[in-house]
Amino acid sequence: MILDKPAMIKDLLDKSKNIAVVGMSPNPERDSNKVGKYLIDKGYNVIPVNPTVTEIYGKKAYPTILEIPKDIKIDIVDIFRNPEASKEVVLQAQSIGPRAVWLQLGAESPDVIKTALSKNLDVVYGICIMVTHQKMSN
Repeated sequence: MILDKPAMIKDLLDKSKNIAVVGMSPNPERDSNKVGKYLIDKGYNVIPVNPTVTEIYGKKAYPTILEIPKDIKIDIVDIFRNPEASKEVVLQAQSIGPRAVWLQLGAESPDVIKTALSKNLDVVYGICIMVTHQKMSN
């Protein structure tokens, strides 16, 4: 289902603990880094997913979401990739069963959204997780 109502999104954020940030950059100038750091600062357990680094902010980074240890239950797969790469992440997400996939601005496309829904994944798209969290925390 598409989570497009504020109450649905607030419920998702309130009940989530572990967030895999796919495409999280180690560069503090990149949006994916800023969002990941914000989520860490707000108490979420952020799992960076980036095949080019081994850690970001002292947190072990994994090449793909499939390589995150199975004992870590991922609540949200937050995707910072282009739509073509996002579709592959969505297909991988099906096997780990997150509460939702969050397609950051630029990661979404009608095809990616359709793919997520066809895999019975809840989807948030068209809004930034950090900006949304900030608005809902005020």
